[in-house]
Amino acid sequence: MAKTDPRTVASLLREYAQRASMRGDNPYRIKAYLRAADSLTALSQPLDRIIAAGALTTIPGIGDAIADIVTKLYQTGTHPSLEKLREDVPAGVMELFAIPGLRPDKILKLHQALGVNSLAELEAAAREDRIRPVKGLGAALQTKLLQNLAIVRSGETQLHLHKAAALLEHAVISVKQQHPEFSRVEIAGDFRRGFVSDFALVAQARKSTGIEDTTLRLVVTDRKHFGARMLEATGSADHLEQLKTFAADKGFTLNADGLHRGRKLIASATEEEIYQALDLQFIEPELREGRDEIERAAKQKLPALVRDEDLHGILHSHTTASDGTETLEAMAEATRKRGFEYYGVRRSFAVRSLRRRPFVAGDC
Repeated sequence: MAKTDPRTVASLLREYAQRASMRGDNPYRIKAYLRAADSLTALSQPLDRIIAAGALTTIPGIGDAIADIVTKLYQTGTHPSLEKLREDVPAGVMELFAIPGLRPDKILKLHQALGVNSLAELEAAAREDRIRPVKGLGAALQTKLLQNLAIVRSGETQLHLHKAAALLEHAVISVKQQHPEFSRVEIAGDFRRGFVSDFALVAQARKSTGIEDTTLRLVVTDRKHFGARMLEATGSADHLEQLKTFAADKGFTLNADGLHRGRKLIASATEEEIYQALDLQFIEPELREGRDEIERAAKQKLPALVRDEDLHGILHSHTTASDGTETLEAMAEATRKRGFEYYGVRRSFAVRSLRRRPFVAGDC
């Protein structure tokens, strides 16, 4: 029997968690399932190798019980408990979990009270004002659903950056442990530009060995070509295409091995060298989206990016008083520990200073 690929296993485990949450299962167990599913999307080695080595429990969020579930999903493409859960609600209902802030109990209520079985049916119910009269749903939820459906359509419901960062940091550690011969391992991919749709690492070894695909891309290169491979692995595709055209106009050839003039390699060890050889201001990864960044870099007029140290507070966060997962006190204390000066939370219109009051409440 063909084995299930890791991304499908992650999707099945996420479905398992979502269906169990609608049944009212232990929320801590649900969070564990979801965390494990996230971890499976950033594996640093093939899943079959991990299972064969009995090393599933070394992956963040996977203990013995979840390891058994993952193994079964991988080997058979399903699980008896998942099949039993699937009897409760149709597959289309799972689409509703894509809506930010929509709790499992509300999803089940929408299905049971209004027969909502898909995002399209949910939107129709909201626009036809059928959600507002239902006890336990109401006008506020109806309005919020219409707003958040737009977010779903925009594709902005991917894995949160902080979760992706934690997964990639673990992947870096894992790669270093598995390959002590690598002298350097860096995060690349879309994440380096502020997105989480593509996980990639670039590793430095004595010689290039190409790309190893698991649920993330691992590009192995030598020191001489590290910068060129990092540039290629970071993207975006539009930025790289425009950069290659810009290089060609100047008599160069830019490819995954570096910047060339004829047969001579001009720059490839660092990204900075490549941009400098093209008389361009260094373009930060977050700006590499194929807009006007190359034109601005040629004029040395790129904008300065906002850094972590430029942030002095947080606005419009959610607590357990609305649809958040942490209390006001816990959120305020965490904000204080980060050294921020203010914190706004969705409840009232006041935003107060953390330096003067122990806790704050604000609606932004």
